[in-house]
Amino acid sequence: MIERRINENEEQFLWRLGQEKDNGTLDLSWDEIADIMNKEFRDDESQYLTPAAYRKPYQYAKRFMDAGVFRKYGDDSSYIFELREAKENIQKEKQKLSDERTAINRKLRETARTEEDLARLESLIRENGQTVFKPIYTDMTISDNDMIIAISDFHLGTNVNNNFGVYNAEIAEKRLIQYLKQIIEIKNLYQSENAYILLIGDLISGEIHITNQLENRENLTEQVQKSAELISAFTYEISKHFKNVYVNGVAGNHSRTSFKDQVLRGNRLDNLIPWYMKAKLSSVDNVVFIDESNYDSTIGCVDIRGNRYLLVHGDYDEFSEKGISRLILMLGFKPTAIFYGHMHHCSFDEIANVKLIRSGSFCGAADDFSVTKRLSGRPSQMVCIATSDGIKTICPIELS
Repeated sequence: MIERRINENEEQFLWRLGQEKDNGTLDLSWDEIADIMNKEFRDDESQYLTPAAYRKPYQYAKRFMDAGVFRKYGDDSSYIFELREAKENIQKEKQKLSDERTAINRKLRETARTEEDLARLESLIRENGQTVFKPIYTDMTISDNDMIIAISDFHLGTNVNNNFGVYNAEIAEKRLIQYLKQIIEIKNLYQSENAYILLIGDLISGEIHITNQLENRENLTEQVQKSAELISAFTYEISKHFKNVYVNGVAGNHSRTSFKDQVLRGNRLDNLIPWYMKAKLSSVDNVVFIDESNYDSTIGCVDIRGNRYLLVHGDYDEFSEKGISRLILMLGFKPTAIFYGHMHHCSFDEIANVKLIRSGSFCGAADDFSVTKRLSGRPSQMVCIATSDGIKTICPIELS
């Protein structure tokens, strides 16, 4: 009579009996094996299992064993190799995950530091602005019109002196002061209530071409800082003469951070200037920045007395019927007017009841771009008077 081994469970005992039956060591039928199993593991005859209840589980297990599913380490060196290889692959994946986690954490730390540095810089600019620009209390009369003030192609950083003109940072500041005086004269003439300052791009010279790099006197950091400081001071002076001053802007092509086909359209340094101005003028209550309605950094939108106006620099949008048609179809509405810069001279047109208004540049036709494109004209900017009926007066301002 075969006996059960110490600590041998039911499945192990059944497997041994079945194996010894198959190899001829035991001459037992499944009825006899069932009788042995029942007596060993069942206390009551009512719990006895049939021979098939033992035979079928054994046959299933034997089928998997013969198929090589159950292999012992000592029986197959290739299986050990597979296990080791699988373990190595798991360790490699774990290391990759660890490296990725480390890289993500490093990036998060760098982003947090950058945000902290920007917040600290913004705080310093804000504190400086509170000292330099004191709050203004104005008692302006209500009128039927507002003034639109364009600032386009400031090109701060350009330093040229040729047969077509002279331009540098000092001249840029003088012309900004001239522009301010002209604006105040027009304001007194029309008694405009509010001012809308539209920053229409190319507020810095940038470094998008070798010629720009050769013409520049200030580096990019100095260009952004000086331009932001000068336009902030300009805006502060404007705020002394109007009930409210609303500021919005788009970026120009000269402030791209790389070549045209190698940079996203949003990567333009012009975008830093409104951010700087907002912090600098935070203590001036009647200066409001209204960029929340912009489509992106290249398409701006302002609502003035119930009319909607677009502002674009002009490097993506042509000053033509084709250009405005594509813009209107993309945005899905027809604006009252579209303001442009880019071509360094003031101009006006009207197509399908949409006014096209182009502001000039502070450098005139002295820079390399204007000379090579054969663009001529004095330094100029554009001022418009807007009522509830739209643009009523267009005032090109020439600067000396």
